[in-house]
Amino acid sequence: MKNQYFGDNRDLFKYDLIIQIIQAGLVNRFMFIPMLTENDDTGHGEKRDRKKAKAGTENEKLVNFLDKFKKKNKRDIEHLKSFLAKCAIEIEIYYGKGDYFPSQLRDEYFKQIEDELLLKSLILVDPDKGLQMDKSDKEHILYSEVKTLYDRMDRSSILMIFQYFPREKHDKYLGKTAKELEKAITGDLPLHIDDNNTIFFFLTKENKSLRKSLGKEISNYGETYHLRVGGT
Repeated sequence: MKNQYFGDNRDLFKYDLIIQIIQAGLVNRFMFIPMLTENDDTGHGEKRDRKKAKAGTENEKLVNFLDKFKKKNKRDIEHLKSFLAKCAIEIEIYYGKGDYFPSQLRDEYFKQIEDELLLKSLILVDPDKGLQMDKSDKEHILYSEVKTLYDRMDRSSILMIFQYFPREKHDKYLGKTAKELEKAITGDLPLHIDDNNTIFFFLTKENKSLRKSLGKEISNYGETYHLRVGGT
């Protein structure tokens, strides 16, 4: 992800959903792995028109907070810490040893995450684009890297993965990717929710109770925005 996107409608969906899951008592902490990359000169960071937002719009406090960062030079995910503190949510943002995701040292980047941060946490991995089977670049997380995090986290944690919809039929892509995650990592189909642009996949680990509770929260969230959001 890039700081230039901070506060856009994707963030509204993402952070609103995360707040609901954590405030439901499913986990103790939000562990954020942004895989941060440098800002560029694209205009994609301007997707902030709340009239076009598909989810999160009923969270007035979050909307007002994110709307403070309309100026590009003020957009920084570090601001999220102060807002979540007011929501009584503990957050840890992991950058690695530098400011940006080191695509050439990616093994070290993931290995250096402390074990204690993967305990009873909602762990969000947020690359620029999403999952990739074997193409190692700064815009994607590899399935093997997801598996490493999944294997290290405890049974009380949830692994949440960001994914943009690629240019193919959405239902087909969702089904294919869910089966790949099941085969490569979980042994079970992941839960997911999307707004027809952004998908979040959720992986739990040998914990039927947590999976059931998480599924309920995702379903409730989808019902809140039932005309614009779908999930399973």
